[in-house]
Amino acid sequence: MIWSEPGEGGEWARVQVLEDHTSDICAVCFSPDGKQLATGSYDDLINLYRFNEGSAILAHTLEGHTNDVNSLSFSPDCKLLCSGSLDRSIKFWNPADGSLVKSIDQAHTSLVSSISYSPNGRVLVSAGNDNTMKIWDAETFELKHTFEQEFRTFQATITANSNYIVSANEDHTVRITSCREYHLTGLTPILNLILHIVYKWEFVSFLEPNENTSPLEKVMRLLGECVHNGGYNVTSEILSFLSPAHLPVQITPTRWKRDPESLILFMRARYERSQDVNEQQRVEIEELRQCISELQPIEDY
Repeated sequence: MIWSEPGEGGEWARVQVLEDHTSDICAVCFSPDGKQLATGSYDDLINLYRFNEGSAILAHTLEGHTNDVNSLSFSPDCKLLCSGSLDRSIKFWNPADGSLVKSIDQAHTSLVSSISYSPNGRVLVSAGNDNTMKIWDAETFELKHTFEQEFRTFQATITANSNYIVSANEDHTVRITSCREYHLTGLTPILNLILHIVYKWEFVSFLEPNENTSPLEKVMRLLGECVHNGGYNVTSEILSFLSPAHLPVQITPTRWKRDPESLILFMRARYERSQDVNEQQRVEIEELRQCISELQPIEDY
C-alpha cells in the first residue's frame, strides 16, 4: 500500500494498493530520488514501479532469484538496484531496463537477510543467516571484508556519513560497527606476517631470493628477519612508519582496536627481550623503509 502524508485532520490516507505479486511481500525500497519503488516477494520476483502523476506504474518484473527476495537497496545515484535472497545470492539490476548486471551466487552460506548501500555509494553491506556481515565494493562487486559473529544479523544499514554500520541482531542488541575505508596495498600481507610471527612465536621461512622474486616477496622476507631477530623494539619501530590505515580491519583470534598501539602493547608483553636497536638493525630497518616506499598499491578500498 502507498499512503499520503497526513492532511489537515492529521490522518494518513491510503493512495494506492499494489497487487502484482502472487505471494507475501517482504521487502520494499524507494529510490533516493523518489521516482522509483522496488518490491520483493516470496514469489522470487522483484517488481519495479515508476511514478506517473503520483501513481505507481509497474515498469519491470525482475526474474532471476530462485527463492524469496528478502532485502532491496538502490544505489545513491539510482543506477543500480541490489537484492538479497533466500537463495544466498546478491544480485545487481539496472532499473532503467530491468536487466541483470551482476550476480554473486554464493554471497553467503545461508540466506541473505539484509543488504544496504552506503550513502557515498562506495560499498555495500550484507548480512546473512550464516552469522556474518560482509562489505562489498560497490563498483567491482568484490568482497572486501567479512565480520565473523556469534549471532545472526537481521538487518543492517549504513549511517549518513558512511562511517558506521548499524545492525539489528538475534542476541537482542543493536550494534554499531566501524565501516571506514582502507587502502589495501602491499603492506597488508606485511602486517599479516608481523601478526603471524607475534602470535605463533615462530619464524616464517622464505625461499632464497632470485631474479624472479617480486619486490613484495623481498620486503616480506626482510621484514620477517627483522621482526624475528629484533624483537619488540625493532618491530615497534617498523610499525611506527606503517600507516594505521593498513592494519587489518579485524585481527583474529583476538580482536584489536584499529590502531597500532594495541598491537605494540601486546608485543611488549609477549616479547621477553627488549634490547636496544643496534646499528646493523637500523641499517636493515632503513632498507625495509625504502623498499616499502617503493611498493605500488594493489587496490583501493
